Amino acid sequence: MIFTRETCRNLFLRGLPVEILSALGPHLSRIELPRGEVLIRAGQRIETVIFPESGICSLVLTFTGNRQGEIGLFGREGLSDGALLAGVDHLPHDTIVQVPGTGLAMRPEKFIEQCALSPALHHAVMRLAHIMSLQVAQTAVANATYNVEERLARWLLMCQDRLGGDEIDLTHDFLGTMLSVRRSTVTLTIHILEGAGMIRATRGRITIRDREALIGIADGSYGIAEREYERLIGPLRNVAA
Repeated sequence: MIFTRETCRNLFLRGLPVEILSALGPHLSRIELPRGEVLIRAGQRIETVIFPESGICSLVLTFTGNRQGEIGLFGREGLSDGALLAGVDHLPHDTIVQVPGTGLAMRPEKFIEQCALSPALHHAVMRLAHIMSLQVAQTAVANATYNVEERLARWLLMCQDRLGGDEIDLTHDFLGTMLSVRRSTVTLTIHILEGAGMIRATRGRITIRDREALIGIADGSYGIAEREYERLIGPLRNVAA
């Protein structure tokens, strides 16, 4: 495929120097990312590197008793995993599509090869890994010390950043997994935020109406990783798809 900054919708790739983007192009193919698809399965060999163009993917860890929780998420600002550069070919968590979209797929060996050929690409991937580590750490703190309303506000803001719009298509069941709470708790919390005029909820969709109010509810649990992305890589919000 031939890619330019004008045709590429993945923000990480779009921000790379033109010569790197041109070198990656022949190794990329566009794919659909349907809701619920497991892109990387825990304990299994990483078969594909994905650069989402739209949608949201979650890193989901499963514990004893089939208890699950989201430890991180990414969308068009990133890629499925840079651990390959450290010689890691399988992961302890699943990577699951939670908001459907499209992405660019690349063979792992080609990804490693291109990073070896381009120190600038390798450096950029390491910066993404740094940002993801911040997000995972902040998620752990939020889950331990913030209530469900604050965590839901944070999560919706993170999705809004990565989707580039105000509408988020998802189910209450999946939200329960993401926030590690029961579906009934998710429904009640959504009603609270909706009653305050911050969101509008319809079947399978949440529309953000008052971003600043959500930031206030998130109460400092949101924004560290996102600000670091904009400092080290480039704009995250308000970028046309």
